[in-house]
Amino acid sequence: MNVRMREVPGTRLDFQEQRFIDDPYPALHELQELGPVVYHEDLHQYIVSHYKECMAVFSDSRAFFSPPEFFRSMFGGETIMSMDVDRHDETRGIWAESFTRRGIAPQRDMITEVIDACLAPLVERLRSGERVDVVRAMTRPIPTLVIARLLGIPTTDHPRFSDWSDGMVKAAEGATDSSPQGAENLRLGMEATAALNEYLAAMMSTGHRSGCPADLIGQMVASPLSGKMTAQEMTASVAQLVFAGNETTAKLMATTLYALARFPDQRRLLLDDRELIPRALEEIHRWMSVIHVGWRVPRDGKGLVSGVHIPDGATILVLQGAANRDPARWENPDVLDVRRTPRSHLGFGFGMHHCLGINLARLEMVIWLNRILDEFPDWDVFDVDWGRGWVARGPVRLTIGS
Repeated sequence: MNVRMREVPGTRLDFQEQRFIDDPYPALHELQELGPVVYHEDLHQYIVSHYKECMAVFSDSRAFFSPPEFFRSMFGGETIMSMDVDRHDETRGIWAESFTRRGIAPQRDMITEVIDACLAPLVERLRSGERVDVVRAMTRPIPTLVIARLLGIPTTDHPRFSDWSDGMVKAAEGATDSSPQGAENLRLGMEATAALNEYLAAMMSTGHRSGCPADLIGQMVASPLSGKMTAQEMTASVAQLVFAGNETTAKLMATTLYALARFPDQRRLLLDDRELIPRALEEIHRWMSVIHVGWRVPRDGKGLVSGVHIPDGATILVLQGAANRDPARWENPDVLDVRRTPRSHLGFGFGMHHCLGINLARLEMVIWLNRILDEFPDWDVFDVDWGRGWVARGPVRLTIGS
């Protein structure tokens, strides 16, 4: 029940306006100035956009739960993103060790191989003077192929796996786009998810999968927990892993290229001191977040945020992208500074539902950016298209050249 509390200021900010999608931060700063809790008068939802309040909501998974309907519709079944605490922890545990720093470290050579295979033809084109859309040529294929290898997808199936993975992205774009193109993207995305889930179900049903515990699908099939999960939950969990392993990393790669072209002085610092790269990537992710919003719903009368009691069943938009530029936490938050002293940000979420693949994404990004700086250290951006989605925001087309 989304009833506006009298003490809460209101807004009618249009999250789908192209001007907002192209540069959301001026509007997000105005939203923050309204107060720690704001009511959206058209969406009939509450908004928190300050770092402290976003952290409070994300940290308390028993008082604020993640609504399951979105994830069921996106991935074809319940996933860890919508499970309650105990079941979430048990299910997440299937892959938890594989995604620790220690667990992912043995994949360095495989990740480097994928990156170099995608980078080599791109660099050849760029050195010849061609201007290239790096989203299509590099930033989207790399994380898709990495997750395919981790799942144990046969090489012969990589092309259609990549098509399904890219198709799922359209569903995310269409979910917040009310235009006819948004509806078409949503339809195409749902079709891609259904096809991927059918493929995954066939893989899981074959006996040989349980004999391949080294890959992520084999780990799920071999887990004792698989006997308690429905087929839909198993395939949806893998589908979400495919989406998360592709979308955030792909968009962050493109955003990094955009940011370092826009601020070449920051790029020169990285060229001179490669030890800055991990810190720089965290700063870029804070400065221009990929994931802008998480949904939470209060329950059991515990929906207290900054002194405001939000009714049970109301939807809360947790604007983590805005929180990452909160001036109460960061000095000059709109400034990109790769030498900034690191502080935890919300780019990968926080709390129970923080990103499972955070260590994989960081390792991919560090290897990738080092290789870019080795092979093509001086690039300019000639065209950028931010698409129509703001929930997961990043270039859908980024043309670079020399």
